[in-house]
Amino acid sequence: MAEQSRDDARTDVTTANFVEEGLKLCNRYGLHPALLFMEEVGVPRPVALRVLCSPNHYRKQDRRRMPRPARSCAA
Repeated sequence: MAEQSRDDARTDVTTANFVEEGLKLCNRYGLHPALLFMEEVGVPRPVALRVLCSPNHYRKQDRRRMPRPARSCAA
């Protein structure tokens, strides 16, 4: 999963979608099936454990509608 700053929109949409699906599975079938699913589709284990074990920190939506523009390196 790509590194991300705290304010930017998700940059790895595929992994974000897998995480969302894993959270739905967790709500319906429990933690273990959700963790197995996430590992199977390639969500890094630390990410899967963090989101599954910290429901107070689930993202409700992306923080930004559009990613921040890239900064220029002009001095």
